[in-house]
Amino acid sequence: MNSKNVIYSIITAIIIVSLYHIFEVGRFSYPEFRLKSGQVADFEVIAPFDFQILKPEAQIIKEQEKSVSNLSKPYTASDEVLFESSRVIDDVFLILNKYNSATEIETALKTKAVNVSVSMITPLLSESVRDKAYTKFSKVITDIYKHGVYESISADSLMLYQDNSLNKVNIDVFESIESAKENYTKAFEDIPYREFAMQLMEVLIKPNIQVNNEKMKELSDQVINTLPVTEGQVLQNEVIVRKNARLTDTDIIKLHSLQEAYKTKNIRKSPFEQLLLTLGLLIFFLIIIIAVNYYYYLQVVNDSFKSGSIPLNVGFILLVCLAIVNNFMLGYNNILIPFALTTITAAVLIGLEFGIFYCIGSVLIVSPFINWETYTPVVYLLSTVLTLVMLEKHKAYHEFFSIWFYLTITSIVVSVPISIYKNDPLLLIFKSIGFVTISSTISVMGIMLLVPYFDRKWHRATKQNLLELLDFNHPLLKKLATDAVGTYHHSLIVGNLSERAAEAIGANPLLARVGSYYHDIGKIVNTEAFTENNEDSSDIHNLKTPQESAQLIKGHVLEGIELSKKYKIPKPVIDIIKQHHGTSYIRYFLDLAAKKQESFDPYDFRYPGPKPQTKEAVLVMLADIVESTTKAKTIATEKDIVKIIDDTILRLIKEGQLDDAPITFNDLTIVKYSMIPVLESIYRKRLDYPEAKDSE
Repeated sequence: MNSKNVIYSIITAIIIVSLYHIFEVGRFSYPEFRLKSGQVADFEVIAPFDFQILKPEAQIIKEQEKSVSNLSKPYTASDEVLFESSRVIDDVFLILNKYNSATEIETALKTKAVNVSVSMITPLLSESVRDKAYTKFSKVITDIYKHGVYESISADSLMLYQDNSLNKVNIDVFESIESAKENYTKAFEDIPYREFAMQLMEVLIKPNIQVNNEKMKELSDQVINTLPVTEGQVLQNEVIVRKNARLTDTDIIKLHSLQEAYKTKNIRKSPFEQLLLTLGLLIFFLIIIIAVNYYYYLQVVNDSFKSGSIPLNVGFILLVCLAIVNNFMLGYNNILIPFALTTITAAVLIGLEFGIFYCIGSVLIVSPFINWETYTPVVYLLSTVLTLVMLEKHKAYHEFFSIWFYLTITSIVVSVPISIYKNDPLLLIFKSIGFVTISSTISVMGIMLLVPYFDRKWHRATKQNLLELLDFNHPLLKKLATDAVGTYHHSLIVGNLSERAAEAIGANPLLARVGSYYHDIGKIVNTEAFTENNEDSSDIHNLKTPQESAQLIKGHVLEGIELSKKYKIPKPVIDIIKQHHGTSYIRYFLDLAAKKQESFDPYDFRYPGPKPQTKEAVLVMLADIVESTTKAKTIATEKDIVKIIDDTILRLIKEGQLDDAPITFNDLTIVKYSMIPVLESIYRKRLDYPEAKDSE
């Protein structure tokens, strides 16, 4: 673990402590009580001074709403209604005066949302009638609104706000909307344009006695401000909470009131106490984060994952932010926090053991942000660990529906018994089931986004990535097939052998086949130097020293590594390319140098290694040697194939090439018998059938 990882860990811890300071306002400055209703108190709380008991926020809101609803609404006689009606009359008569045709007038009035027929308009085509009608409309509207028109008021009186004073006025002083319309109708009886006037009634007659919203808000604020926010008092030395007693809602309200009283009296913790708390929390977070990063460093020490500690630390911050959003902003049940999002993602990308360790670290990191409660972390921890075990057992790390199913079921299995143990009501148990289902769904949706992203970013050997590498249209395989035909066919056979062997011993057959296809990919450079691609390759090597030829031959491993990195081949496949020759010697040129009796360094004829470290790398190494050896010899019987495989295995064991690989003698025996049928079908000599004689 390098200094950068330590710096990243420190930065992460500082960010998390800062978030705690921002959202846990006052926790470092004032005494606090992290207790919830239903908990059993493990300490006693005695009132240090007299203080008022604050009403719960829900109760205050309810009382405020009730008081406001009991207020008499203040009404005002609005001049805007009369003005608007007068404007409509002006607009209508402007159109009547502008056009001579009833049809044109009808069309123009429709643009003003006045729907009248030609027959209604005809009586008003006379200029003298129009002038009298305009005067009539204006007088009727003014008379109606002079008294005030109200609607939907059933009380005998109302509060009228006028001239900056609020007075109670009898409702009979005003006119109802129904009465106003009746008077309007009577005013236009026995008049030629009566139908026209009736059509305008709904537009012209509206209530002008309206609620004054500005005054209503002022009155509401006054009432709310006069409501008491406290009820009762706790006296000094009075016991608020008794040790080992189950806390009630009333106890929690009193504790909250005491905490607010500390703030009101400005009774603060000393700067030294605040500093100690800050440092303590920083050290707490830092220990967890460094431990997780160090464990990650031990688990994954390859170049492609070197920046993996950054996403892991960001995962801690993401989880904390989700807890803050849920707990402090939305106020939902903490079980809704999608805890498994980061932990299962880490397990899928890195491994089961690290996933469990990361899960424990995440539970500890998030606990201060959920009030150090025990129920939620226990459900988080057990359900996530059980899910990871199930995924490992069924090898379903990339099956997202399976992840969701296991996570949901295990969360329910864990949460329900705990809820029953806590004597939770049945309704609360069903709510918990709903919460864990929602949490699991959100977690898996996040996993579906994160896992594929990091699979590609880190070039991991997932099933999908490996299947893409088997496509013969891949640039490297196409180049191998065209530039190094012999190596290409050799790689295909090695792929068949290693895949069959991997299936037999429970290794990864897909990785074995892909590793086989790409193990000699470096031979597309200096193609002619290899016998399988050039029968006259000896002409090239005759012009070189044994050391130069050996360097050329073993260079295909380094070239293969460079090409693989260039084309972003997954790390496990690159490892097979590195390891498929182990640290073995290039015997032909080593023996040639010895025959010439020249002084030389045997290391010049040795592959750089390392030795195979996985079963798949061993299988590719073994298949590579066995295939090339079998092809170079005449195979008459199955015994010839068995001897080649046995000799190869014994030589590899003797040279220590299999020392670092997790493969057993029993595995090697199974591998041998799995390869025999493949080699026999390809290289065993067929019977020579005599040619048919011409019929006499």
